Amino acid sequence: MEAVEQFLKEHSITMVELATPDMTGAIRGKRIPVESFAANGMSNAVGLSSAVLAWDYQMDVIETAEYSWSNGYPDIFLRPDVSTLRLVPWKPKTALVFCDIVDAAGNLAAISPRNVLRRTVTELEQAGLSPYIAMETEFYAVDGQTLRPHGDRNPVYSLHDNYYLEPFLDEVCAMLLSADVEVEACGAEYAPGQVEINLTPSDPLTAADSLLFFRYAVKQLAPRHGYRATFMAKPFGDLSGSGLHIHQSMWRAKANAFWDNATGSLSSVGENYVAGLLKYAADLQLVAVPTPNGYKRVADHSFAPTNLSWGLDNRCAAVRVLVRDAKGTRVETRIAAADANPYLLAAGQLTAGLAGITEELKPAPPAANSYISAEYSPLPTNIWEAATRFGESEFARRALGAATVENLCQVAANEAAAGQREVTEWERNRYLDSV
Repeated sequence: MEAVEQFLKEHSITMVELATPDMTGAIRGKRIPVESFAANGMSNAVGLSSAVLAWDYQMDVIETAEYSWSNGYPDIFLRPDVSTLRLVPWKPKTALVFCDIVDAAGNLAAISPRNVLRRTVTELEQAGLSPYIAMETEFYAVDGQTLRPHGDRNPVYSLHDNYYLEPFLDEVCAMLLSADVEVEACGAEYAPGQVEINLTPSDPLTAADSLLFFRYAVKQLAPRHGYRATFMAKPFGDLSGSGLHIHQSMWRAKANAFWDNATGSLSSVGENYVAGLLKYAADLQLVAVPTPNGYKRVADHSFAPTNLSWGLDNRCAAVRVLVRDAKGTRVETRIAAADANPYLLAAGQLTAGLAGITEELKPAPPAANSYISAEYSPLPTNIWEAATRFGESEFARRALGAATVENLCQVAANEAAAGQREVTEWERNRYLDSV
């Protein structure tokens, strides 16, 4: 408390935001005056409806075993993780702290995404492994009025085509740095208005918190520059989709367990980890691609993987292995859409990799061209298929908890049904006069 009070006083904080992820990966919480934070915020006294853990993307509530119409969606409570206290630099005299969710008795809520990831990290540590991950995500900055990107050129790696975005992106990077979220790189992606930003590696919980805070910053700062920012997986049918890639390594006694010093290559532990990721990727596809829209991103020759393949520095494969050196050797998963929940995604993939180590799995030979290689099993291609597999998976229940699986399956059913009911402009243009 002394350190917290010093931070609040030093920065003249008047408002504290208590933040936590909901099941879709959106940032939720409450803003409270600093006096209330000192009196109540540190003692699990700030509550909110448990519907925050039981709704879909439009906040239509679902019923779970713990939270339902029968018990009136009782309060759950925000327990600040004070190690995450930081400035919100674009808001005057405001700080934010990430919170764990607890019940009235002070017990951690089993399905809270932050708590799910925390359990996973504990399991890895009990196995003698220290996980280290970095998240890189793509998003679009579109015109605030037309909701389309500027220009029509593919700006990928260009230092000039996205010049008009630089004031916005410079502010994002500066604000993140002021909040102790380090940006490793920022660049133009594969479509007009599309950007990729890489965050520096850290422990998984910090990495997920940083990504959530990053999304928060991007979406709040974009309107200042006349843009709307979106992490939607496939906002435009004629342009590239947006992904969320996770770089992962495991460490033992300060040594990279994925590096074989004798051969200068991926270690057997690294191979086990890759095999685990591949074995359980289809079971976890719903976590990686949680909306019907996300499956429109997955297509051959799109740099989004379509099957359970891996490769050495191969951007077409589901798992890209980067053999660098004792420090930099790692694996990158490329399956997830940009709108995936980073906490549940990291928890599922880390558990899958650990299972590969525990089961001593070995991957098939690496892919040359995964898009034309018939030997690799396909990933689910729509949300119904993904949800069915996820709901039936014993591994998913072990990795994320049965209640989490059932919750996400209900959300998926809501989203799929809503999409099925919708009649699009494309359908009217194609069929109104032709049938």
